[in-house]
Amino acid sequence: MTETGEIPSRESIDEQFKWDLSPLYADLGSWERDYRQIEEAIPHLGSFKGRLTGSNKVIAEFISSSDELSRKLERVYTWAHLKHDEDLNDPGYRSLHERVVNLMVRIDTETAFFVPEVLSLPEDRISGLMEDPELEFARVPLRSIIRTRDHFLSEKEERLLAMADDVLEASSRTYSLLNDADLRFPFVTDGKLKEVELSHGRFVGLMMDADRDVRKRTMEAYYSSYRSFRNTFTSTLEGELKKRAFGAKVRNYGSALEASLDGDEVTEGLYNSLIDAVHGSIGDFHRYVYLRKRALDVDKLHMYDVYVPLVREFERKIPFDEASSLVLDALAPLGEEVLNIVREGLSSRWIDILESRGKRSGAYSSGCYDSSPYILMNYDENIREVFTLAHEMGHSVHTYLSNKDQPHLTADYRIFVAEVASTINEILLLHHLMNTWTGTDEQTYLVDHYLESFKGTVFRQTMFSEFERDVQAMVEKDTPLTPDLLCEHYGMLNRDYFGPAMIIDPEIELEWARIPHFYYNFYVYKYATSFCAANAIATRILKGDTLQLERYISLLRSGGSKPPVDLLIEAGVDLRTTAPITEALKVFGDLVTRLERLI
Repeated sequence: MTETGEIPSRESIDEQFKWDLSPLYADLGSWERDYRQIEEAIPHLGSFKGRLTGSNKVIAEFISSSDELSRKLERVYTWAHLKHDEDLNDPGYRSLHERVVNLMVRIDTETAFFVPEVLSLPEDRISGLMEDPELEFARVPLRSIIRTRDHFLSEKEERLLAMADDVLEASSRTYSLLNDADLRFPFVTDGKLKEVELSHGRFVGLMMDADRDVRKRTMEAYYSSYRSFRNTFTSTLEGELKKRAFGAKVRNYGSALEASLDGDEVTEGLYNSLIDAVHGSIGDFHRYVYLRKRALDVDKLHMYDVYVPLVREFERKIPFDEASSLVLDALAPLGEEVLNIVREGLSSRWIDILESRGKRSGAYSSGCYDSSPYILMNYDENIREVFTLAHEMGHSVHTYLSNKDQPHLTADYRIFVAEVASTINEILLLHHLMNTWTGTDEQTYLVDHYLESFKGTVFRQTMFSEFERDVQAMVEKDTPLTPDLLCEHYGMLNRDYFGPAMIIDPEIELEWARIPHFYYNFYVYKYATSFCAANAIATRILKGDTLQLERYISLLRSGGSKPPVDLLIEAGVDLRTTAPITEALKVFGDLVTRLERLI
């Protein structure tokens, strides 16, 4: 933060707090060379059209050539999108990012013949593809094609869909630019009576302030900006939902939800059973909300009270170096190999640490097969950001091991398992802190933080999943979306989940507008299922179960070599049943009881 309370410019931040992208590309010129090489290789892929039916050898040659080009394309895309995310207002890097997206569309368009041509083979030829030693390296993508053959179209139709892909992403891009680049927030007075410019990165920190008036002002100011653009946010969300509905319909799915889940080989029953299971344990969540009201000693509990810690004396600034040490100590149960990867990430500038003007909000782990994993953060020296570091490092370790042990074709793991490693890291960090910070106030804080993790990852993400499912169904029933309809439905869900002890302030009804995950095509439920899976795995690792640790590390090495549900079964968690979910929800109930005793 600058002395005036403004968001700092990127140029004013020391290099040690920025990621080092030079191993990807030293400069724009080297990036441009790879970009041109990809462009020049596209006609070669097109030359396979009409030849695939001749022999399996030709099919193998095409897949190999396509994979080689895809690998180089990922490298070009990664550098462009990371540079773009450093400052979304920079037109130069925005242009590079758009060029790569357009290049991807061109390649998809040029290769749209591949799947229809393979599926035009006689049935015995198609079945034989999986047994041909020459195609052993491509067994995973071929299995996916054969499994979903009813959802592929003719070559002409696939080509049209590929050409339309960039256009269909317009709503998502518009949302990102509006939410992260163009949307400005007012200045608010913090707890030290200092005027600071509100931002995505500062919102949660201010909502944790001990001064209730600061929290109330922050919430009102933050959502006033969203209220000014409520029609635009409605339009971008409706455009995203219509895009999904269109894609599902043309690919012969019954719904956009079914189409999205099919990519992970997950059923709608699993999705809905998560929502049902959480509703079945909602009484414990209501009990926690009431306990928070009692602990904060307020007549009425408002939505601006949900972030504030119950134990104020425990609040302290945690510099990034201290956060790094805490994470390393916490991950010791995972073994030296994992710790060495984390040390490399911390010392080799994988992480873009601090918030700056125009930088993408939030946090993520990214990268490609030929790069280190990279982490974007907006670090704010509080305990929540330490957990964010542990979370994103979990993704990075997963990516590192997957890339190390899998060929490019199977290195990319499915989103369904992506949040397991990140959540296990958070659980290990929490248990480490609970074992080392043993004062009553510290224990109360940490138990409450564990409950807050459940709240944010299981209960709220399930609520998000229910909202996303419901509004998608509205669009598919041709119900016009309006700001009032979205706000009313979102407010109703908040009342159902938080219960009678919580006042549902009008500002929270606009929260749907600030959730970028609603543009990720039914992503959010995976946070909840992954948290429950991670809870089961971490509990066993912390008990010293060496076999469980081996199975978990094997999961991290497996990439996308098998369906994600199968990978989790091999790791000891069967999400085809609700057992992992109910087991995790029981832990939540026990923690609420423990917090009742502490306070």
